[in-house]
Amino acid sequence: MTQASPSGCAHRTSDLNDLARRAVARLCAEMHADAAVTQAHAVLGDPCAAAMAYALCDEDDAAATALVDDLLRAGLSVEDLCLDHLGPAARHLGDLWDRDRIPFTEVALATARIQALVRRMPPTRSAPTPSHSKSAIFAAVPGEQHTLGVMMAADLFRRNGWDVGLMVGLGHDELVSRIARDDRPVIGLSCSGSHSYPALRRLLTVLARTRPSAHILLSGQVVVDEGRIADLPVPVTVVTDIASAEAEMQRIETLVSRPRARTSARRSISAA
Repeated sequence: MTQASPSGCAHRTSDLNDLARRAVARLCAEMHADAAVTQAHAVLGDPCAAAMAYALCDEDDAAATALVDDLLRAGLSVEDLCLDHLGPAARHLGDLWDRDRIPFTEVALATARIQALVRRMPPTRSAPTPSHSKSAIFAAVPGEQHTLGVMMAADLFRRNGWDVGLMVGLGHDELVSRIARDDRPVIGLSCSGSHSYPALRRLLTVLARTRPSAHILLSGQVVVDEGRIADLPVPVTVVTDIASAEAEMQRIETLVSRPRARTSARRSISAA
């Protein structure tokens, strides 16, 4: 096996040191800008998420790639990497954008890099074969700009043996048409808040007619508003994280698979 040359290692160390210095400088700048906030954590959030966020916004993708590779080599699972590092980094960037600390171009760049990193991550070993009962549609409601969460969720569930169809960036008519032609029993919708809430209500009204037997899960910032959830035109199941989504989908899988099992048993008895 070819070993890295001393000069190559030194160059890599220098690059990472430069990254660390830039990250610390930006973190200190934030602390100085928010001097009225007494707790540094209230300003910066999780420092690990902040460091990953700034690596994702670096001039090239080498820094973020190195951090992700190091975490994987250290034994971190793909799921933990997404949930504990990339996800919090994305939320940190979103918070900075909301506070006008960084331009949208940096957020868009970081989002694209996260998507690329997730796509190239190693597959989960011995993932079970998907079945009809273990299948779902994950979709962002029309007009939704925050789609990274639903994309990462789709990838994680696929790694765990689910057949997941991902639909993002679609208009109302096209999304309704695609879902209507799809018989997967679970429909997971992502809605981040007020701006996409009307689109969510409109979509649910149509799905009540076109997919009345589907189990609808709802995630995103909208779920914290109990008044809006209560005002939706059809009942939905609220999920707040991957764990609650997985538990609910497993429950639905059991409900869906039981009738199929009884049907198969009746066919076997008839054939006998």
